[in-house]
Amino acid sequence: MDVEQRQRLLLPAVQVKVTNEVESAMRMMMMMTKMETGQTSNHFDTQMANHGLPLLLSLSNLMRPRPSFSFSSSSDSSSSLLPILDGHNSAIRAGSGTEEQLLRLQSDYNYKLLYDAERHTYFQLHTITGNQDAGAQPNRRLFQQTVGSTLSAAFGLNVPMPMDGRGTVTTETVHLYDAASLRQSRFNPFNPTRILIHGWLGNANANMYSALLPPYLSLDQGRYNIFTVDWGRGAIADYITASYRVRPVGQVLAKFVDFLHLEAGLRFEDLQLVGFSMGAHVAGLAGKHLQTGRLRMIRALDPALPFFRYAQEKERLARDDADYVEVLHTSVGSYGFDRPLGHVDFYANWGSQQPGCFWRECSHWRAFILFAESLRPGRAFASRGCAVSEWQQLTRFQRCRPRETTQTEPDQRVSMGGDLANASMDQLLATRQGVYYFATNDRSPYGMSGTK
Repeated sequence: MDVEQRQRLLLPAVQVKVTNEVESAMRMMMMMTKMETGQTSNHFDTQMANHGLPLLLSLSNLMRPRPSFSFSSSSDSSSSLLPILDGHNSAIRAGSGTEEQLLRLQSDYNYKLLYDAERHTYFQLHTITGNQDAGAQPNRRLFQQTVGSTLSAAFGLNVPMPMDGRGTVTTETVHLYDAASLRQSRFNPFNPTRILIHGWLGNANANMYSALLPPYLSLDQGRYNIFTVDWGRGAIADYITASYRVRPVGQVLAKFVDFLHLEAGLRFEDLQLVGFSMGAHVAGLAGKHLQTGRLRMIRALDPALPFFRYAQEKERLARDDADYVEVLHTSVGSYGFDRPLGHVDFYANWGSQQPGCFWRECSHWRAFILFAESLRPGRAFASRGCAVSEWQQLTRFQRCRPRETTQTEPDQRVSMGGDLANASMDQLLATRQGVYYFATNDRSPYGMSGTK
């Protein structure tokens, strides 16, 4: 039996396997487009007509021997960040060639994805200016260059925003490899650095950023470097196409972290990556591709499940991507990953439907809302440990059998979230391992004094 015959026999099983993934992706597309981008439902219906129907067909094509591809020389911006799947972009046309030529062209294509990601991934630095303590290093002005509309971030450029009298939020765009400009910017290598990464359909104005920037910039009198990643040119697409752009965007983010380390003195012990949904996998891929050091911490907020469920660890978030990987689950089995992925995995309200939420997208988005609240003083979420081997009992049957451990005292609670800027890594790994459960209120403030 030749390869093509074997693949034809396997195809029906593969189609059944991915059907639920496709359905979840389509539900995400229908319910989240308007919330994240402000597009109307009519606009989305048009996109569905253009992109929705070929999804399963494209997956089927991947299982058959594929022809080689050549690339259009068109300079039209619509060919930027091309999807890998067949039939989604006219810049790819079927040709003829050997398997060796196909592999070479695929390699060239992967290179093009990375090249496009470098051109269309922007990094915005958010800092507090003015009214800082005399002991704080003064912020310096970044170069004046801007790119398109990327400076219309969550709070705009130099737009005054009350921060308890501690100054004004300033947003600046930092460009990869522009060392001279970076050295003149407000980036302070002695301050904690947080890099926030949006998910599918997000951009510089992602709701995640609106939720997380205020509490982060309120910490330690504003002495924080907060970067937000804008990979909207890759993320605003059909779900499957966007999922294939996670790897190149993660590689570009890794290059940016290396760039900050080499050119501006970023210290890895002061760095955390915070990714939501598909952005959590971007954070993981960045950790895998770092060249100059190792990530200290990743905070993964409800990592995306569709089309990552069966991915190998090299293609998604995994616990080895940083010294400490913390995962928050709020919509397991639908939009969010169900099984544990990090050193510690917190399941809010059994990880599924969140109190006060009546649709799945609400539960998915609750992840960054809960994490944002945890950054406020006294707002961490007390959690209790569950047997790691029985995480399915927790998510399916809402049972949490106390785990047997010698790492912590039986009555000691671990809190989800918080910035953990001053936490010892040895202490984190000794006291925050395994699976934890906590309950919340159905509205803000979500935190309870204890866990049900």
